Amino acid sequence: MLTETLIMMLVGLLVSTFGTVVGFGGGVFMVPILILFFHFPIEIAIGTTMSAMLPASLIASFFNYREKNIDYVVASLIQFPAMAGTVVGAFLVAFLPVVELQFIFAFFVIIISFLILGTPKQKAKLNRKTGVMYRVTHMPTSFIRKNHHKHLAYRINGGVVALFGLITGTVAGLFGIGGGFLQTPAMIKVFNMPTRIATSTSLFVLTVTSFTGLCTHFWLGHVDWNKSVPLMTAFAIGAALGQYFKRDDVNIPAIDLLIGVGLFLAGIALIINIIIKTGVLFNFTF
Repeated sequence: MLTETLIMMLVGLLVSTFGTVVGFGGGVFMVPILILFFHFPIEIAIGTTMSAMLPASLIASFFNYREKNIDYVVASLIQFPAMAGTVVGAFLVAFLPVVELQFIFAFFVIIISFLILGTPKQKAKLNRKTGVMYRVTHMPTSFIRKNHHKHLAYRINGGVVALFGLITGTVAGLFGIGGGFLQTPAMIKVFNMPTRIATSTSLFVLTVTSFTGLCTHFWLGHVDWNKSVPLMTAFAIGAALGQYFKRDDVNIPAIDLLIGVGLFLAGIALIINIIIKTGVLFNFTF
């Protein structure tokens, strides 16, 4: 039992470190790992992961706050519509073929990961004053965000960012997943935000979602503190390590590679989650 706990903590440490660097958090990876390799019931796996992500996201956000890397306006534009979208998605579960849509979404995430991995030089194209995103970011609801501490400026379309938050929230409510692994690539690739600002803002958003998720699963009885505390400790240390690796500037191709790999792993994790949930439903039914 002690050996299994230590192995779980080591895995959690690695997942959290990687999730902090790319701004995903790591929850989408950890849930299937706990179910497949540590034989957690699916509800306990989700509750344990939610509890682990809270201290990790708080630690990462503390360091990012000190380094002035968080864009609170963008975080608000994403988070509040995402909360509304989560409610919408939960209601849509009763009317849509969720399993089929989950598979389509998972393969879509994998395709996006291949596009990112296969086109590392696309960043240069985003700087041209042409294309759909250039026109979108210059629509009436667009404005310039300035980070004086980092000497950075970038243009954001508030309406599009809020719509994106609503979509990711709906996906989260419909599929029962977190939207962090979608938010970071979109901020960098679509909204053209600086990488450090995008990953830090995504982790800040995660503090709210992980807290609400932990409260919900605790209320439902899905949090076993004997299992959660070791993983919470590992995720907290991993978050600190991730911030250490982010201290120096990371070149864009390296970030592209990590995000592409992260999205691919997220897509695979989603497929595994679907298979697990479907199997659970079949066992319950028959």
